[in-house]
Amino acid sequence: MTMAFTIPYSVARQIADHALDERPLEACGLLAGTGDHIAAAFPMQNGAQAAEKRYKLDPNEQLQALKAIDDAQLEFIGVYHSHPRSAPIPSTADVNEWADSGILQLIVSLERSKPQLKLWRLSETSLSPVDMIYDTAKEPAHEPALTRSKQAALLVVILAAVLILLIISFSLLPPPPEIAPAPR
Repeated sequence: MTMAFTIPYSVARQIADHALDERPLEACGLLAGTGDHIAAAFPMQNGAQAAEKRYKLDPNEQLQALKAIDDAQLEFIGVYHSHPRSAPIPSTADVNEWADSGILQLIVSLERSKPQLKLWRLSETSLSPVDMIYDTAKEPAHEPALTRSKQAALLVVILAAVLILLIISFSLLPPPPEIAPAPR
């Protein structure tokens, strides 16, 4: 089990900015990556009734984010949310509503002047912090990959363009020269 995850500084900044923008409400979203690398954050609207004290992911928005994660050829690895007035430690409600011990939970605390981000993992018997290493050297390279249907459509467009260029090229050729019959 990995006990340290890397995250591009720009992704951590995106998460912190989302939390600051949503304050005094809790911000929330999904985390995606591969292995022990968090590569992207997918901000979502908080659908909780008391959004200043808890968060709830909208199922439709969550489905769209999971599709975007799949399209980017990443894996869903966790959830993030903010604590506008408390430490980056999971609350009792956070622990009780933690859907799966296999996913991570990143909490952004806004109780100080600068946002604090802390990553957590819940196992069957304990809650444990996970080290997070900020990667400033490389930025996320997760441009969404083309789906098979988009690849097929692109191939059809390219082939059609080549065919049209051939037709135009042949239509612009001068007519073949006429050869006079040989004198008898």
